[in-house]
Amino acid sequence: MKSLRGHFLLLYVLLAVLCGVVVPALCVKLSVGAFRNYLIQRRNEDFESLANSLDAVYNEEHIWTRRRVMDVLRPAPQWGGMKIKLLDLNNNEIYTLQTGQPNEHRHNNRRNQQQNNNVNNISQNNSQSQVEKFNIVFEHGKLEIEHKIPPMRFEDSFINYLTRYILAGAVIMIITACAVGYFVAVRLSKPVIKAIEHTKKISRGDYESVNDFQNVGIKELDTLSKCVADLGRSLAGQEKLRQRLMTDIAHELRTPLTVTRTQIEAIADGILEPTPERLNLCVNEMERLGNLIEDVEALSRLEGDNLKIRAEKIDVEKFLNTIAEAFEPLFKNAGINFKCEAAKNFYDIDADRFRHAIDNLLSNALRYTDSGGQVILKSYADKNNLIIQVQDTGIGISEQDLPNIFERFYRTDTSRARVTGGRGVGLSIVKATVEAHGGKISVTSTQGEGSCFTITLPI
Repeated sequence: MKSLRGHFLLLYVLLAVLCGVVVPALCVKLSVGAFRNYLIQRRNEDFESLANSLDAVYNEEHIWTRRRVMDVLRPAPQWGGMKIKLLDLNNNEIYTLQTGQPNEHRHNNRRNQQQNNNVNNISQNNSQSQVEKFNIVFEHGKLEIEHKIPPMRFEDSFINYLTRYILAGAVIMIITACAVGYFVAVRLSKPVIKAIEHTKKISRGDYESVNDFQNVGIKELDTLSKCVADLGRSLAGQEKLRQRLMTDIAHELRTPLTVTRTQIEAIADGILEPTPERLNLCVNEMERLGNLIEDVEALSRLEGDNLKIRAEKIDVEKFLNTIAEAFEPLFKNAGINFKCEAAKNFYDIDADRFRHAIDNLLSNALRYTDSGGQVILKSYADKNNLIIQVQDTGIGISEQDLPNIFERFYRTDTSRARVTGGRGVGLSIVKATVEAHGGKISVTSTQGEGSCFTITLPI
């Protein structure tokens, strides 16, 4: 199994081979074909031009003259090895010109010397030469042309040079691509490898060592590294909450059980009389234990997949006023000013479950607001949402506790919560209920000044 770095490097090499070899080879092939077609077309046009020139000479002279024919055919030697035969309409030979013969170059002694030194090569090249024959018929005669194409003509040299340079460029491109591919593969795989190391640490329970991550400038990889680091921090926080949860649950279960056991053992040993007061104490402790179990069960149902919301359209103003009427005596006895400012709106909610959520918010406000304070329950609607708020002037919530208050069994003031009866599941139930209705709950708070819980339900 190849590593991510190996896959990246292999991909870059394959792309380099494709771009540096396959594509240039195809381009060379197409270029060579186009170049050869150009040469053939150019040669045919030259031959036709030669025939037209001869035809024009005959129209002027009305007879074939050697001098005029030679004037027309004189440029022919630049075409290389070629035999041109001019015939009249009766196939009588008028003039023959043969170019590219050794006797045409006897004025160049140095070239003759070179030819003599390489006679074997010339013989070999001549043996490999190709001969093409052309018959061109025009108005007053015809041309028979034998064109000898040596293997090392200038166009073949041009094609060889083109191929050689393209192949050299391809080799350089492949080497460069391998170097760049290795650099990019290392750069791209480094944060992934780092994320793998962090996830291994997380799986071993080492959450604190995954907070460091380095940006590489690639959005997706930076997001991956940041998410792994955030996951580590989140799991570290959850682990602390879990430990605190187990401690709180153990305390909540131990206290009523210890009280009840002590009373029953004392009565059984004859130390205490089984008076109605002592038996009532045992019943109250068992009821406290039962309420805790019921809260946990309710929270499990709300956060589970089996929760079913039986929503129906209700008048929000009437719904909140009914809850306010039930709580008004409690706030009055506590010396707290309580107001309900509900606007008239209609919304589809499960009234029973939602009343339980509002009851929990008002109960918390009553529990943590001192005498002389104020609690406001209000609702209003904007363009897209129905807003329900519970605002108090109580003790507030510290910044340290604020992110965790919706966690089950989390209590900001453990000692006061136990005195006032809080078990740390009320806000968890509220959050689960609101989310089951498709909404969300948030809180703003200043310690010593009060808190404001806001439920947002989409319209």
